[in-house]
Amino acid sequence: MSEDLHKHARRLLAAARVEGISDAEQAWLETHMQECAQCGEHASSLARTIGSVRSLAAPLDPALVEATRRRVHFRARELREQEARMHALWMACGLSWVLGVVSAPLLWWALEWIGERIAVPKPIWVISFMFWWIVPAVVAAAVLTWRRSRAPSVNEHPRL
Repeated sequence: MSEDLHKHARRLLAAARVEGISDAEQAWLETHMQECAQCGEHASSLARTIGSVRSLAAPLDPALVEATRRRVHFRARELREQEARMHALWMACGLSWVLGVVSAPLLWWALEWIGERIAVPKPIWVISFMFWWIVPAVVAAAVLTWRRSRAPSVNEHPRL
C-alpha cells in the first residue's frame, strides 16, 4: 500500500477523535484498518493512549475551582445585565423614532412660523430643523462610544 493511504488513515483516525468524520470516511477507514495491520495497530495504540490519559486524575485546588465558578457566575451576570441594557436601548430608540416621526410636522410648522415672525431666512430655520434631528443622535453615539472605551476588557475583571 502507498504511504499516502497510511497518512490519510492516520489523519482520519485523529480527526475521528477530535471533530468527527463523515460516514463515507468512517467506512473507508474501517475497511482500510481491516486490510492494513499497521494502521489497525496504530488505531488500537491511539485508543489505549487516549484511555490512559483519560484515566489520569489531576487533583484540583478547591480554591481554584471556587474562583473559576465565581468568575463564570460573574461573567454570566454581566452578560445578562448587558443584554438588559441593550434591550432598553433598543426600546428607547424605537420610542424616539416614533415620537420623532409624530413631532416632525409640528416642529417644521413651529420653525417656519418663528422664522416668518422674526424674519429669519428660510435656509437658517431649515438647518435648525436638521440640527434638531442630527445633534441628539450624534450626542448619543458619542456617549455610547465613550462608555464602551471606558469599559474594562474581559481580562481586567476584579479578583473574586
